[in-house]
Amino acid sequence: MKVRVEVMDDEGNKTSMEKEGDLQIEMLRQLTMRDVRMFLESQLTPMPSRDAYGCEGEDLTIKERLASFLRFDERAPEGWFTTSQIKRTYEAVFGENLRLSTISTYLASLHSNGILDRTGSRAKRQYRVIPIERAEAEKATKAVEYRVNNSPNLHNSLFNI
Repeated sequence: MKVRVEVMDDEGNKTSMEKEGDLQIEMLRQLTMRDVRMFLESQLTPMPSRDAYGCEGEDLTIKERLASFLRFDERAPEGWFTTSQIKRTYEAVFGENLRLSTISTYLASLHSNGILDRTGSRAKRQYRVIPIERAEAEKATKAVEYRVNNSPNLHNSLFNI
């Protein structure tokens, strides 16, 4: 199966990405969806913070709203931040009370998805947003490493050049 996403700007310039593979394999399907999402995020101009969540954020999950907030909202912290700081800021912006453990879970998930960097022990954990360009480069490297590590033929062909 082949997936192609194309973005055309107002001046007619096209940028596209293409993925090909067996999308029946769950991991490849998830990687493809994540790659498409990151491609679109990098190509589309960030919306003004007021509209960045679409319909006041009603259609987004808490995790999606949190990810959009951290990436695109001017009120989001720059640099390293703690779970407590995000909890206070998120509640002030969205008027929604969340438990600290809920925020912590979503931040850990965003870290696993390659959106956030993480440092410190569990007691002193801090996060920061990974720039989209760096996240894409790291993902491409991991995809190549995965293919090499899981395909003896590809591994052998790479080293028999």
